[in-house]
Amino acid sequence: MAHRPFTDEKSLWHAFQLGSELALTQLMDQFIGPMTYYGRKLSHNDDLIQDCIQETFIDIWQYRANLRVVQEIRPYLLTCLRRKIGQAILKEKFLPLEEMDAGAHFELDFNVEQSLVRDEEEAQRIFELNRYINGLSRKRKEIIYLKYYQNLSNQEIALVMGIQYQTASNLLHEALNSLRELIPSKSILSLLFLWTTVLHQ
Repeated sequence: MAHRPFTDEKSLWHAFQLGSELALTQLMDQFIGPMTYYGRKLSHNDDLIQDCIQETFIDIWQYRANLRVVQEIRPYLLTCLRRKIGQAILKEKFLPLEEMDAGAHFELDFNVEQSLVRDEEEAQRIFELNRYINGLSRKRKEIIYLKYYQNLSNQEIALVMGIQYQTASNLLHEALNSLRELIPSKSILSLLFLWTTVLHQ
């Protein structure tokens, strides 16, 4: 793993706001991967995703001195990217302004690599879980992804999705209840953890 001169996000963001190109490079190295994978859940268009990621970094670099202090960088960048992709999708589809919500286009299904799970019965349960997750509404699918793949807190999820904290908590609760009804199991959370480890990017 490449050496990272800034060992915590507070010092990284502070240096970035002061104009450190080294901090910008570390931000890009550290977060382009999660941003790309999240972007692929919002659009099939890889060129559009990469353009939006590039524009996100250009914007935050240009306006860095005026940005707020960020405690958690990843949810902040995912929020910026979500907004960029939503705007790009609208521009492509000529949708009205009131429909500008990238989450409405959370359109890709998840795929799992069952061969990574040694236990055949467990692999089958994960495959079923994946199928049921793909059957959820787009917002429920997105919140499961943000919670269990991106490991975001409910507060961070609310920030990324542009919703209230209580709305995010309720949405997650509803999504988990839906999955529990479909897969009666006391170990749904452990299954979700395993599911994230075998997801195709």
